[in-house]
Amino acid sequence: MSKTYMHSETKNNGFTKAVLAIAASMVSAAAMAATPADVLSLAHWTLQLPTGSAGSPDTKTAAQLVAGYTSTYFQYDNSDGTPAVAFFAPDNGVTTANSLHPRSELREMKSDGVTGANWDPFDAKTHTLSTTVKVTDARHRLVVGQIHIGDVLRGTHAASSKPLMELYYETNGALTVGVNGSPTAGQTETGIGTIAVGTKFTYQIKVSAKTLTVYINGVSKYSKAIPTGFTDYGMYFKAGDYNQTTSYTASTGTKDKIYSLTISHV
Repeated sequence: MSKTYMHSETKNNGFTKAVLAIAASMVSAAAMAATPADVLSLAHWTLQLPTGSAGSPDTKTAAQLVAGYTSTYFQYDNSDGTPAVAFFAPDNGVTTANSLHPRSELREMKSDGVTGANWDPFDAKTHTLSTTVKVTDARHRLVVGQIHIGDVLRGTHAASSKPLMELYYETNGALTVGVNGSPTAGQTETGIGTIAVGTKFTYQIKVSAKTLTVYINGVSKYSKAIPTGFTDYGMYFKAGDYNQTTSYTASTGTKDKIYSLTISHV
């Protein structure tokens, strides 16, 4: 009886160890799950989400992004075999007080990751946003990248919530550059080609020598002087998925994926 009992206990111990090993493996796999911070350098960005309360969307700090923040609206994606960050902005998402449109969008910060970037578009530096992106759902036009007005740098001027420019991706894959004429004026739009939905491409938005230039896959597609009305205002880059829907009710929305994202001011 003693031998039979000990043999059964040995088998039970072996089963228990196997179960524990599997559980430990599952915990380890979960702990190692990839996040957006494994794909993009996020120390100089904050994230605005399409969640929160009306006029006051949720945001995530650079520290939270670097620590591995992920959600339905901002997550690691490797579905096409290449690591990327997937952005999703539902039509019924929360918007800021100054916009009618929801977004899952990164906002440039200074090197401390806390203070908002506010660079001078008329200085002697070259300011560049470089992004490789794929739009996967273009049921509405969306903004994949932009330069937004920041704080006043010189003189006394009214604050503005206008962008300097936005790079739109249309429902048919057409790309459009929209440039505001001043901090209070509307946009002038210029078509710069077409990239089919589901096709990866690279864009650069560059400000240098008082000129705004947009490159698509390394080729200059737009280049014009920056409107002088922006002379005394700082700027910052944004990138992600800014859904331009006009329906505001559906839980579906626009989607894109970013594979690489860099900024430079040299």
